[in-house]
Amino acid sequence: MMPERGGRGERASPGRSRASLERGTPSGDPRGMDQDAFWELIAEAREHAVEPAGQAAWLARALERRGADAIEGFHFVFARLMARAYRWDLWGVASLAHGGHGDEEAFMGFRGWLVSLGREAFEAALEDPDSLAPHVRKDIDGTPMAYVARDAYEKVTGSELPTPTLDLFAEPIGEPVLQSDLSTRFPRVAKALGVE
Repeated sequence: MMPERGGRGERASPGRSRASLERGTPSGDPRGMDQDAFWELIAEAREHAVEPAGQAAWLARALERRGADAIEGFHFVFARLMARAYRWDLWGVASLAHGGHGDEEAFMGFRGWLVSLGREAFEAALEDPDSLAPHVRKDIDGTPMAYVARDAYEKVTGSELPTPTLDLFAEPIGEPVLQSDLSTRFPRVAKALGVE
């Protein structure tokens, strides 16, 4: 079940506009990794593993070899992408994939999975969430992706990963999609999941 509008969400902060975040414009130093390098790492991880858990394990090892600055940079870019995907329409697709039970935790895992699909699928989903039909399946969980940088940083430095300062939103972008409208709004995803 999707939360009511105005429920608990990402932390809001003043400063950069939603448009600048959606363009991927940094609001600070990406500290050792830009979006191109990030997506190259994701593509390499996809060559080594299909599932997010396997990709996360590969990414953690790759980041450990690159050092603390690269890990912080990876985390910075990942957090920005998670914020860009914090949208009601994508939450609707996540809810379909979770049998109508798309709570905050499931949606975080869904967004981690979305990042694990790679740049092309990620950007296509932001344009048209129904484009996820070839990829989607029931009970998607990309939660391990959210802990890649934290685990790698702790292993390399023995310290906690600093939290990046980002402009995040108090609630998802866009308008909520009613549960009863999900199959109509995302027909290809619904068909792929066998939802009527």
